[in-house]
Amino acid sequence: MKTLETLVEDINCVIKGQGGWDATVTKFLADSVAEVADSRFGSPPESRGYLSLSSLGTPCSRKLWYRVNKTDLAEPLASNTLLKFFFGDIIEALALSLAKAAGHSVVGMQGRLNVHGIKGHRDAVIDGVTVDVKSTSSMAFKKFKEGKLREDDPFGYISQLSSYVYGGKDDPLVTDKRRGAFLAIDKQNGHICLDVYDFDEELKTKEEDVKSVVAMVSGPIPEYRIPPVPQSKTSKNTKLDTQCSYCEFRKACWPEARTFLYSNGPVFLVDVVDEPRVFEVKDGNS
Repeated sequence: MKTLETLVEDINCVIKGQGGWDATVTKFLADSVAEVADSRFGSPPESRGYLSLSSLGTPCSRKLWYRVNKTDLAEPLASNTLLKFFFGDIIEALALSLAKAAGHSVVGMQGRLNVHGIKGHRDAVIDGVTVDVKSTSSMAFKKFKEGKLREDDPFGYISQLSSYVYGGKDDPLVTDKRRGAFLAIDKQNGHICLDVYDFDEELKTKEEDVKSVVAMVSGPIPEYRIPPVPQSKTSKNTKLDTQCSYCEFRKACWPEARTFLYSNGPVFLVDVVDEPRVFEVKDGNS
């Protein structure tokens, strides 16, 4: 019986054509991609008005409040963003197919979980361990490879995975009740790594943490906003933090921010001391 410790090595052997891939795995991959394509493109994306396990780790409580209470204020996702999500779906299906071909136990895919009333779906259970597949940029991949996600986790992945592990505590498919792992794939360069975490501490407070989030979204909107940051080392202007810049509730949360189009993309300025010499997007401009 294979264990998680050799997963990446075994997957690389499959990629090199050294055995394991067969017609059954091909069908599994084809069916998985077809299913997510139907889900992604068969109807418009839903606007969530509820908490999910994947959202529990959202670092900005204000954003989470908007997602639950004011979905109508979200900016519609652009087609290129939706297509990027689909790329991630394909990579997830490929990763699980490779794990299967490598002879590892891959079960519990998209298994439904319930953590004190908050529902969600895990990616899979591989060799008895809850695994979340992540397609990443080369820069983000480095954090997984070096095991530094606890130090820099802007998307709340640690909270998300620990919730999946907690949700599987009574699942017989999950034989390792305290650990979880990220199977990360660098979508730019094709590198693969496995980032394993012991969630003993997170599991002790998970019930309390979930109840705290539920209470937060049930109350008034949190006042705290992620503070703006300097536009540059020498500028007196401030701009929205990266998390705020990409948030679908940016306009609702930061109505005072002004949008300027630089050569490398839009910058959302809050305090404008030195007026930029670039085009400013006003309301109504496309």
